[in-house]
Amino acid sequence: MAGYEKDKKTLSSVTNAMQLLRLFTKKQPELSITNMAKLTGIPKSSVHRLVFILAKEGFLSKNPRTNHYRLGLSILTLGGVIFSHRELYKEGFPIVKSIAETLNESAHICLMEDEHVVYLFRAESSHPDRLLTQIGRKNPVYCTAEGLCILAYQDDKTIERTISGELYAYTPKTITNKQDIVQILSDVRDRGFCILHGSYYEHYTSIAAPIRDHTGAVVSSLSIVGHSSRLTGERAEEIALVMKNTADDISEHLGYYK
Repeated sequence: MAGYEKDKKTLSSVTNAMQLLRLFTKKQPELSITNMAKLTGIPKSSVHRLVFILAKEGFLSKNPRTNHYRLGLSILTLGGVIFSHRELYKEGFPIVKSIAETLNESAHICLMEDEHVVYLFRAESSHPDRLLTQIGRKNPVYCTAEGLCILAYQDDKTIERTISGELYAYTPKTITNKQDIVQILSDVRDRGFCILHGSYYEHYTSIAAPIRDHTGAVVSSLSIVGHSSRLTGERAEEIALVMKNTADDISEHLGYYK
């Protein structure tokens, strides 16, 4: 019962914090604690506590001239993430459809979320043996070309955290040796793409290349997945270069220039 009451109190605090943030508009960019309390009906002492926390986390900032509060840079950062995803869909989806039609293999754009790669959108091939990947599906980063292409450009701490746990062998070809994965990440940075044969889905090859946002940060990857019988040897290498160039095109559409 005590745990329930604690959770209820926490939820109430979160709801109240959201109420405070929604008060700020173009017409009302700054507010005092007194105004916030009046507009929401939240006790002034509670508003004071919540504003202190929101300011500490960068979601609110204090105007030293008026002692009123306004939205902080953390809000701008979150808005930038949403804008980036919208731009990625707007600029990337037509290209994904085009490359899927040109190569007749299923193509995807993926994002990294913790130790998983998430499929943001896809365009399918016409092959009867194509993989049917669900939008929003999460696969492990360490054994997918899509994931390794993003992981290769993350900081050392993120890389270590991602490969530090138990690495399950999904197929006989799944790479579970951490040093081998580190070497693959190095190869990705050198070559600008990743090719994995049967590492997550047996008998299927994934080929991926990194996509950068306007800051140059690798935020996603472009990939194709097809039966390994069609993606071997020179053809796999040729397609990898196509993927690299196409991912670079998407990056330019997102505002990145080398």
